[in-house]
Amino acid sequence: MTDPCQITARRTTIQLAYGRISLLEWPGTGRMVVLCHGITSSAATMWRLGRDLAAEGWRVIALDMPGHGQSDLSPAYDIDTVANIVGDVIQTLGLAEITLIGHSWGGATTLALLSGTHPARTVVQQAVLIDPLVRQDAAVAPSWLPQFSRGVGQPPSETLPMLHEVNPDWHPCDYHWKAQALAECRYEQVAGLFRIPEDWTLVPRIARVQVPVLILLAEPEYTIVPPDVQQALRAAAPPTLVQMQLIPGTNHNMLRGPGYEPTYRALRAFLDASAG
Repeated sequence: MTDPCQITARRTTIQLAYGRISLLEWPGTGRMVVLCHGITSSAATMWRLGRDLAAEGWRVIALDMPGHGQSDLSPAYDIDTVANIVGDVIQTLGLAEITLIGHSWGGATTLALLSGTHPARTVVQQAVLIDPLVRQDAAVAPSWLPQFSRGVGQPPSETLPMLHEVNPDWHPCDYHWKAQALAECRYEQVAGLFRIPEDWTLVPRIARVQVPVLILLAEPEYTIVPPDVQQALRAAAPPTLVQMQLIPGTNHNMLRGPGYEPTYRALRAFLDASAG
């Protein structure tokens, strides 16, 4: 019997100076898009976005971010180190003229790459930040660790009941791949993010972006981008390049459950408009 959650993308592992990065690739003849998932997820949890973009002709690469899936831990846990690893992947693969899409921690990584010094930033033509983590307070973040590390390293038999209880409206394959991602995730990478010993913010760096950027936000009750941070982003962002859009009916997991469709529509409209 065929697995209903089977992913047709090809699995590839590349060796970087620091270690291995694993990725999934959906082949296509159109433009290139690179997907960066959030903390405790994996390339496979981007199955629906990868599938749908590939069906429309895009060539899609989804990364197992450091310490997740089949990728090695990063040598340090700050956002710029992780962003430079993504940049190294882009360079190693020889990618050009790409769209970069990141969710949560992956959104932070995307913005850090765009506004940093890695040469790969110059091949990014447009970017989407999906409810991105753009600021972290060192005094508060460690208290988030128990919530965000729940289920890490545990088998799906233990985490699937919890996922169903907390997220009753997900697609069946969202449960499947998130449970697998939790089993593969390394606690050290998750703890490293939330235990960064100093405050950090990417908000002022939105002023440095030189390509069209869409920031998608979940409903106010669920977004991890609070109102003051949204206001600061709007104030700092180049108005001709950066737009922010709230997607009604979504929580932070905007690529799962019923929020996926409106999120995908907004994302696709932006990609078409900014490419034009």
